[in-house]
Amino acid sequence: MASGVVLNDSVRWVTFHCAYDLGYLLKILTCRRLPETREGFSELIRTFFPVMYDIKHLMRFSNSLHGVAEQLEVDRVGTCHQAGSDSLLTARAFRKLTAKHFDASIHHRYAGVMYGLDID
Repeated sequence: MASGVVLNDSVRWVTFHCAYDLGYLLKILTCRRLPETREGFSELIRTFFPVMYDIKHLMRFSNSLHGVAEQLEVDRVGTCHQAGSDSLLTARAFRKLTAKHFDASIHHRYAGVMYGLDID
C-alpha cells in the first residue's frame, strides 16, 4: 500500500466487471475477510480505489470486453482472457469510450460504480 497505487484519488482504476477482481485484491491487501454486506463492500472499494471506472457499467448493452472493443473499434493485442492483453484492451477501450461519448463530467458521474452491485 506504500506504493500509492491504492488509497489515492490521483490514480484512476479502469476495470471491466470488476467486483470479483477488486474483492480479491482487497482481501490480499487487507489480510482480512471481506465485508458481509454489499454496502460495506462498496464502501471499502471506494476507500481503496476512490476513482474507479467499470466499463461494463458505462457500456451496459455489451456483455463482454470483446463486445465493447468491437463496438468501439478497438483492436486487441494478444490472447483473450490473458491478464496483460485484457488490461491493455480495457485501457484502450476506456480511452476511446471517453473520447467518443463523454466530456470531463465522466469523473463525477460514473466513478465508483461497479456493474451488478451498485445499481439495482
